[in-house]
Amino acid sequence: MTGLVHALCRHGGDDDLTDRLADTVLDALAAGGSVATLLRPVTEVALRGRVAEALGADAVAGLLRLRRDCGPDGPSGQTEAARLARVLRARHRAVAGPVTVVVEHSADLDDPRGAYWGEVEAAAALALADLPLRLLCFFPADLPGPVAEVVRRAHPFVLDDGRPVPTGVDADPRRLLDGLGAPVPAELGAPAREFRFDATQLRDVRRAVDGALRGQGFPDSRAEDVTVAVNEVATNAVHHGTHTARLMLWTPEQDVVCEIHDGGRLADPLPGLAPPDPGRAHGRGIWIARQLCDLLHVWGDDAGTHVRIRAAA
Repeated sequence: MTGLVHALCRHGGDDDLTDRLADTVLDALAAGGSVATLLRPVTEVALRGRVAEALGADAVAGLLRLRRDCGPDGPSGQTEAARLARVLRARHRAVAGPVTVVVEHSADLDDPRGAYWGEVEAAAALALADLPLRLLCFFPADLPGPVAEVVRRAHPFVLDDGRPVPTGVDADPRRLLDGLGAPVPAELGAPAREFRFDATQLRDVRRAVDGALRGQGFPDSRAEDVTVAVNEVATNAVHHGTHTARLMLWTPEQDVVCEIHDGGRLADPLPGLAPPDPGRAHGRGIWIARQLCDLLHVWGDDAGTHVRIRAAA
């Protein structure tokens, strides 16, 4: 493999899922590859039992267990994909041979149009596009119609008898969000501080964010990183969006949450997920910001473009 193979795998229930996962993982390990899993706990236990029975405890210990963390803002496919990319890049550098990632998805979210699934699958395709990975996404076969259509369009491959077969779908993951948009995060209530700014007031933005971070007990290096991240987003808002933007700040418990709103429209609905081209001097601000924060979620509506950033000390 020279790049991502992103495949849809349908299953008919828990037992069928375990059988399909076990066959896939055992085949990957037998071929000398590495496996990472992102599964429900009950599925993880069942799979590891099957691997231990076939290959022993050492093979089980070699499986990389990924985590899914929804957080207080609600599900963000963008943040999940950025976190997944960081872990899998490190895995790719550390091990020889191909890497297979098996992911279990369910349809238990309140997402009748499939907006979340469109976002999470498109974000993963962008964040992992350059890596030699097999990303195998296991979905129930009985998805609701609109969700099933989004899931079908999200995957350029389908797993057939253990092999990824091209489906012929549109290869541009950004088109998945056409007519859907990115999900809106949970409401936070009235902010602790709010003000409008323009390009001449970016220093005021940095000062406000740094003050909120210090007030929440962030150490110097962490406060500096998060301030850099917010500054990148704020700079984009006033230089590439509208001339003025709005900063909102919250300080729940030991976190700091910032939102930046401007009236512009993003040409790319999922910015900063693909690694920046090292030959380009610009276009890496949002990618850098995603690396520095616990959550960075971008969404748009009739009022413009909105970015939420959450950071924990």
